[in-house]
Amino acid sequence: MGQSTNRLVLVILFLGTILVSFNHCLGPTQSKKSGLKYDSTSSSPVSNDNSGDTFTGGTNTGGSGTTTGGSGSNVDVSIQAFGATVHTITRARCINCHGSFQTPLHAVADITQAHNAVVDSFKVNFDNIPSSRMVAKLRDEAHNCWSANCNADATEMEMAIENWKAQVEAITGGTTTGGGPTPPDPMMTTVESRALIEELDPDNAMDNGTIVLETEAASLAAPMVRGVDNGINYIHVPNGNGGNLPNNNAAAGIGYLNFDNTISDAYKIYALVDAPGNADNSFHIKVDNGNYQEWHITETTGFEWREVSTTANQNPVNFFIPAGNGHVLEVRQREDGTKISRVVVSNDPNINLDDVSNAVIATITYDISNLVGVMATFTIDIQEYDMYSYKLTNPTITSNARVRVKSIKPLINGNYNPQHATYTLVDTTTLGGTIVLSQSALIALKDQGSMIDRLSFSFEIIQQQ
Repeated sequence: MGQSTNRLVLVILFLGTILVSFNHCLGPTQSKKSGLKYDSTSSSPVSNDNSGDTFTGGTNTGGSGTTTGGSGSNVDVSIQAFGATVHTITRARCINCHGSFQTPLHAVADITQAHNAVVDSFKVNFDNIPSSRMVAKLRDEAHNCWSANCNADATEMEMAIENWKAQVEAITGGTTTGGGPTPPDPMMTTVESRALIEELDPDNAMDNGTIVLETEAASLAAPMVRGVDNGINYIHVPNGNGGNLPNNNAAAGIGYLNFDNTISDAYKIYALVDAPGNADNSFHIKVDNGNYQEWHITETTGFEWREVSTTANQNPVNFFIPAGNGHVLEVRQREDGTKISRVVVSNDPNINLDDVSNAVIATITYDISNLVGVMATFTIDIQEYDMYSYKLTNPTITSNARVRVKSIKPLINGNYNPQHATYTLVDTTTLGGTIVLSQSALIALKDQGSMIDRLSFSFEIIQQQ
């Protein structure tokens, strides 16, 4: 028995020595075996550490296009180049939002996840790097600039993407392209609209002291979930998930709403809420790093407007919000079953919530007779969804003839973003008259803003039947 025990101890010590030696080979920043990725054509490990700049050869498929040439793992090459360039900026500058709850998650510690978040959401364009969203958001929209000079920050990001591209091409011996999808067929494409600010009410300033937030755009932490009642989108924690939670309860459901403002002032916050009973009528509310307000809501019959107050006495409360980008309104669970839809942040003491309860919606009409071969129009409703996107609804064909229509793609300034694929599922033949082709909404990212952006549509098939 004693000899067996001694042998077992020796075996354990031997295995431990091997494991320690193995870990030492990984280096101080790569201490986990799970951090290794292996080339698909080689047994050589490829480190996920972004501090180095040595990569295996390969054919890159990252970005919005491909890189040809070389041999080995294409994805690993792009990931490693991203880790040594763009990821160093996002980890240093963007981690508070894009490292945890705000998509795309390009600032998370996992380089592969961060790389794929950029690539899959088409945030870089290797063919026209200055037009990349990661550059344009800084230069054109002053989105969370990390210095007093947004142009300098945009240039820093642009140079990082240039370096990413150059490193990939140096390894692969090929060229990186990011042209995106095949350009639309002009014979199947409508004319462009006017600048969208002309299509919309020109007095509809996105930030004139009143900011409208849609909870369907919120980032959620479970058990907060989305729902819809009679066309009203909302977020809530379903009943059965706890009630009267304190504001530090880690199990609470949360909704995060991001917004920008240009006016430093004391704001009131209002929300369209459904608070049906005494056990279903409260949230914790806070803005940025301010204090939580325990909001007890006067009970409602269905969805009604209520002003955010504090404590069970429903005392009025103001939120001082400095001008700037990247503000976060947090809606935190107190009682499950309470629903919240649209939110209005305003410094207007005479605000009429009925006037802001619906954003200005324009219907754009396109004459598609030349595309179809008979008299026909295509219409779409559009509104500014938030500071960064448009909302498209009710794509409609009107014609006295049968019309086959398949795969509708919105083009902003003549370009199609594959994220805007909602209406590519359309495949139908109308029977004449006015037909709504989809009941779904499409959230489209702005390109250069409503003062410049123009909207057109391409079709895979659009013809008389």
